[in-house]
Amino acid sequence: MKNHFITCIILIVLFSSCKDNSEKKTDSENSVKEEQKIDSLKSEEVDSIQADPEISIIKPKTIPLTDELKKHIGEEIDSVKTIDFTGDKVLDFICIAKPDTTGIANEYWVSSEYKTIKKVKNNLNTIHHRWFINLDDDPEPEIYEAIGEEDGVNYTIQDQNLQTGKDKILLYINPVIIEKNKIYWGYAWDTKNIIARKNGKVTEVFCSLNHTIERDGNEETNPKAQKQMPVLFFSGHHTQEGFQLIIKDEQWLSLKEIIKKTKR
Repeated sequence: MKNHFITCIILIVLFSSCKDNSEKKTDSENSVKEEQKIDSLKSEEVDSIQADPEISIIKPKTIPLTDELKKHIGEEIDSVKTIDFTGDKVLDFICIAKPDTTGIANEYWVSSEYKTIKKVKNNLNTIHHRWFINLDDDPEPEIYEAIGEEDGVNYTIQDQNLQTGKDKILLYINPVIIEKNKIYWGYAWDTKNIIARKNGKVTEVFCSLNHTIERDGNEETNPKAQKQMPVLFFSGHHTQEGFQLIIKDEQWLSLKEIIKKTKR
């Protein structure tokens, strides 16, 4: 009788142990499935955001020089690009004149109505990439620009003033690519689109104000108007592994909110 009692106790303990292990395994499997589900939702969300044409970065396209532009500029033109930089839904023109011996050229920003909005100097010997995207509530798009040398490139968001013809830097940023749930430095030639969404009438970008990225090249590392340089996330395909990036507390913020939170 005593032996039978002890055997029953052992069986109960073994059954309880197996049940605990089974429940732990089930909890672990559920956790993995939940993480995969979250990753899947993030991936689907990012894909849908990238497909929204209203908040895509647009790169100017090269077109042939027309007789109208040639007559309007009155200077030998090296190349012409077209983009709607005024925000009136009609394509405008950016005309780059023939550079001098140092690579400096006049750049004419001409509206679709053949009115010169800006005339600026452009160093054609530098790394220079430029896109347009409307991130606020005025009609004209902001400029996303990467400009510099091989030992350092500045990535900025700029606001246009079509009345004065002078652009203003709103933010120096750290561009980071999200690709297959991994992050990489967002070199200009690797980025495809900014990760953004519409929240009602407000455009929000996916960003982070908590990271360990330090810029140590020949570029702006400590902007006067900013206490930090935020991370803005992009889609794209990395061609260089680069350095390790530690980024936390990703969030959706409007351009105005990012400027406010990073202002010195």
